[in-house]
Amino acid sequence: MKTHDVRVRFDDLPEKSLLRPEEVAGFLSVSLRTVYRWYEMGLIQGTRLNRSVRIFRESVIRQVKERQNE
Repeated sequence: MKTHDVRVRFDDLPEKSLLRPEEVAGFLSVSLRTVYRWYEMGLIQGTRLNRSVRIFRESVIRQVKERQNE
């Protein structure tokens, strides 16, 4: 994936700083379970709000960019 393509895709990512796992799964075209697994493994960072997980938007962007450079 080219950098320009990634930038265009980031425009589709909601601007809020905390994302629901469902939003991350839809953006990355992966399963919800994959998002939770990545969170548990520390590949993407987030926080727990009450009993819900929220993923940091910047963590998703950073992970995509790191994978792009591999």
